[in-house]
Amino acid sequence: MLFSSPDYPVFLIAVFFLYALARWGGPSLAWARIAVMVLLGDVVFMLVAKDPATLWDPIGGVLIRLISDDARWSTALLGPWLVGSLVLAGAIAIGGRAAGWIASDAGQATIAHSFVIALATVGATVASAWRVDVLDEVTAGLTAYGHLVVLGVLGVAIGASRRAAHRPLGRVVILFVASALFYHAWAAAMPGPYRYLLALLLATIVLDYYLGLWIERTEDPARRKALLIVSLCSNLGILVFFKYADFFSQDVLDLPVRRLHLILPAGISFHTFQSLSYTIDVYRKQLRATRSVVQFATFVLFFPQLVAGPIVRAQDLLPQLDDPPALELRTATQGLFRIVVGLFKKIALADTLALTLVDRVFEAPERFSALEVAAGVYGYALQIYLDFSAYSDIAIGSAQVLGFSLPENFRTPYRAANLQEFWRRWHISLSTWLRDYLYITLGGSQGPAWRTYVNLIATMVLGGLWHGASWAFIVWGALHGGGLAVTRYFQRAREGWRLLAGCAALAVLGALIERVAQRELGAWPQLVVMWLTVTPLWAVLTAWLSAAPPAAPPPAALVADEGLPWRALFRRDPERERGTSVAGWIPELLRVAMCLAGLGFLAALAWAPHETWIPLVLVTWALGVAADAVERGAAELCARIVYDARRALAVVLVFQYVCLAWIFFRASSFDNALAVLRQLATLETDRANLVPLVTLALTVGFTCHLFADGSFRWLRRRFVGLPPWAQGALLAGVALVLRELGHTKIVPFIYFQF
Repeated sequence: MLFSSPDYPVFLIAVFFLYALARWGGPSLAWARIAVMVLLGDVVFMLVAKDPATLWDPIGGVLIRLISDDARWSTALLGPWLVGSLVLAGAIAIGGRAAGWIASDAGQATIAHSFVIALATVGATVASAWRVDVLDEVTAGLTAYGHLVVLGVLGVAIGASRRAAHRPLGRVVILFVASALFYHAWAAAMPGPYRYLLALLLATIVLDYYLGLWIERTEDPARRKALLIVSLCSNLGILVFFKYADFFSQDVLDLPVRRLHLILPAGISFHTFQSLSYTIDVYRKQLRATRSVVQFATFVLFFPQLVAGPIVRAQDLLPQLDDPPALELRTATQGLFRIVVGLFKKIALADTLALTLVDRVFEAPERFSALEVAAGVYGYALQIYLDFSAYSDIAIGSAQVLGFSLPENFRTPYRAANLQEFWRRWHISLSTWLRDYLYITLGGSQGPAWRTYVNLIATMVLGGLWHGASWAFIVWGALHGGGLAVTRYFQRAREGWRLLAGCAALAVLGALIERVAQRELGAWPQLVVMWLTVTPLWAVLTAWLSAAPPAAPPPAALVADEGLPWRALFRRDPERERGTSVAGWIPELLRVAMCLAGLGFLAALAWAPHETWIPLVLVTWALGVAADAVERGAAELCARIVYDARRALAVVLVFQYVCLAWIFFRASSFDNALAVLRQLATLETDRANLVPLVTLALTVGFTCHLFADGSFRWLRRRFVGLPPWAQGALLAGVALVLRELGHTKIVPFIYFQF
């Protein structure tokens, strides 16, 4: 199951109410609460199994058959329902009476031992069945008892949640069950042994759990390092096997072996990095090893960010699992707003760009003009940002609905004025992971300057290889590593205009060399020469243009009145009016006009000619920017106008460099990347393929990325301030709009492949 699946909203709603009921507890309506929780657990399980016959309890079994068109009734169901009821009742009793022991160190150690035995049994069974070619039959037999296992674990959670002292345990167990089923929903659709990937993931979790404890208890440095190496080898070994076996055996070493054509497990890179951060932090004595294997498993499997991040550190999420935060309506509402924003990015923009332009251009660039190819490259830059950040928005929003806080992952990266700033804004959890666990491990900025530049390049090259087993990804990493190194050098240079003139002369010399030796040099030598001679000029320009004092903090008006109801706009408030001039209401009126212009754009999509679409988008954007400008005041606006103009030029230069690197990231091969570059060099301007839908998607994508921050926060505040019925009506309307803007073909999230 993925966020793009139509089952996900049902899954999130069921998990939310199941998790919320686990906070209720108490004797009031206890059996009704238990029945509802069991039914919600059945809904979550059915989203994976899709077969009512696999349910072992009568509550879900009867209700699902009553609402199902192809319900099958039989007296044979009474036996499984009786067994399921007994297992559920026994598990609830155990959870109610033994929750204290289960949560203790001794109980968690016993559960960890049980995990080892169960996983070893499953592994031996799968290996034996695979060897004698009866794996499908064995899988069918094990699947028949899957819900019975879920009932047992869920029953323990329900029993634990009946007492206030043990409700945190019950809530964590519920999240563990939901997260395991979320991942298994993807694995269950795979062929052969891939259906047991959840067991492989759990095995690495249990191993890292034990390694964390052993590292913490060991004082000998050599033994501690040896245990850390075991963690590195186990986690990275699995990653390398699934992701790089064919690449290294065929493309690098050219070994006489056949390709394995392995299917890449969903989210393998992300949960590998997440587990590694835990053992490394324990080794560095920056984190205490957790004694709860259930909490650690839930930390790694936590479903909102399991498949594609953000990469969450143990020190951020484990404390929240140890003492789960309270559910708050305000936080949940902000989460819903963020989910809606993510869905709009994905469905309305990223998928549209992919299907109407980007995929076609990169599949056969020679069929398009230079202008259309350039639009395809810019479209991919937008698509990959919108796609990646949409997943993060939905993940962070889903966690907020449950009360949890996940770190930010994207902060409008194409507003960056230099490459260092870009990586502080782009996939922040990954870039900080590479910095803390790879760059610093290599030596960081310690030692001579040349070593720092080597460490930067090595870190980014390895980061490129992490994205995929391809030379094109290595080139993408090298472009970013080299660009970061050159940018860092010129940021520390002091020669000023003399340095700028020298870099300009070098760029001219490179162009002459490339023109004179065009026939003698091959394609790749030409690219290397141009990069070596032009990049210094680009780096020194971006370093100079972005060298200015940081922006002043936003005025109080931009962050005040969080969650202010809409009616407060039109309510007379003497205290507020006393120090407020007429100009104080101008930003509010501009933003109301912005909303009306946005609604007008949606209406134009349905009924007006396409000539009105882009003007309405630009009017909406301009009203939001104007509101921010008025709110900041004329004095600050005049003081920053020169700096903002310089910074805007630096932003354009950085964006062009990033787009150059994206060509290699998106290209299927070196030849494909060269074909894109060659077509760009033709300078053809035909635009037959830039239909109104394509230009609209590009315009909306860039205007949303450059949308005024204050006006965006204003929209969020107003949504949070609406009464629940109005929020529900607005969300329903957004769902209908997204349904109309969606495509019949579901485009998977890009980061799913990593």
